[in-house]
Amino acid sequence: MNLNNLDLFIKAAEDIFMEIGFSDLIIEDCSNRDQKYDLIANIGITGEISGFLLIRSDLQSSMRFIDKMLSNMGMEAEESEFGQFHKEAFGEILNQISGRSVMLLESAGVNCDITPPTILRGSNISMATYDAAEILHKSINGSFGSFDLLVGAKE
Repeated sequence: MNLNNLDLFIKAAEDIFMEIGFSDLIIEDCSNRDQKYDLIANIGITGEISGFLLIRSDLQSSMRFIDKMLSNMGMEAEESEFGQFHKEAFGEILNQISGRSVMLLESAGVNCDITPPTILRGSNISMATYDAAEILHKSINGSFGSFDLLVGAKE
């Protein structure tokens, strides 16, 4: 597996974010690997490659992102606090990114699938990742705040 294929995950994230109304994104390499988060969504990758896709964030950035996404769709959140809807929406964003990634990988000749998302919520949580052959770690920043996107995969 080469980094060009991992870049397809970043392209998928950019495409999904643009489609739901986030055009002010800055995506850059992330150097901080030991940060603690309030929310982590994880999806596994299986098939010709195996690995994971994570989005990590603080609650405020996640809530602002989901509220703006709803506003862009002409909707309002029913919850004023970070609740079950926000948690599920955060997982769905990762599900859409990973689904688009699988489509892009398929068109590049790589056959793989994804697992259902797992969402972890807590205070100062971290998630250890296994030693994958290739890892890509990006920070996605916008008017909502910041997400970390981490992709790890091996053949």
